[in-house]
Amino acid sequence: MKKLLITGFEPFGGEDVNPSMEAVMRLPSQINGYSLTRIILPVVFGKAAETAISAADELHPDVILCIGQAGGRAAITPELVGINLRNASIPDNEHNKPSYEPVIAGGE
Repeated sequence: MKKLLITGFEPFGGEDVNPSMEAVMRLPSQINGYSLTRIILPVVFGKAAETAISAADELHPDVILCIGQAGGRAAITPELVGINLRNASIPDNEHNKPSYEPVIAGGE
């Protein structure tokens, strides 16, 4: 059976619920020939990526699907562009609020 790692995020910004976490945790353990591993990521700059990468290194999944919440959007919208910049409008769950900091120093 193929392996799918699917991630959601814990609540943040003073909210009690994060829809991405709720959706991920309600999924069955198997879907269409894939065994699912569900991970809830911390909403902390750097720690979310470390947690997801660590899980991927351990599990060696065939597919990784990361689900997140984008407040105010009325539809599912895949991320199409990634940039090497952390710029937060609100603090994360450990009160970090980076302003135009590179994710990877010296990266593109």
